[in-house]
Amino acid sequence: MESREENTRAQETQQEGKKEFQEITLKFGKGCVGDTFMGKDGKEYTQILIPNSDPEDHRPWQTFVARANAVHEDKFGKGMWMKLPAEGHTTVRRPERVGVGEDGKGIFENHDTKVPNQELKEMVEFYKKTSIRDKIQEKKSEIAEASAGKPSPVRSNARVAEAAI
Repeated sequence: MESREENTRAQETQQEGKKEFQEITLKFGKGCVGDTFMGKDGKEYTQILIPNSDPEDHRPWQTFVARANAVHEDKFGKGMWMKLPAEGHTTVRRPERVGVGEDGKGIFENHDTKVPNQELKEMVEFYKKTSIRDKIQEKKSEIAEASAGKPSPVRSNARVAEAAI
């Protein structure tokens, strides 16, 4: 009987010493999945694109690389998802134009940034911050401002009156 109690106490102390492994799930569209390529280690990798959150930002999109077997299609076939450790970091790369070559083409260099995975999730899923209702309200206000200067058209029931005769 005592040995069972000792075993359970030993298991409890081991579990307290262990850190619970937490994961975060990144969800993104199929259009954000880039090329699949073979790494130097012989394993397949997939490039994931991160769209610019600002519509006025016309720079190339940022990218990061994940194992090809870690990127999955959702059950509806519309999007993709992957899991990353919550406490980890991922290297995000953005090509930046440095100058123009002799042939007139741009010269680009890659700018690498190490980003915490929690922040990476926010970058990939930025579209969830703005709701459709907010966008609809913005459009309604734009239309109201544009139509404020124009007189509203008078609608007549002339056709209805002609049909009644």
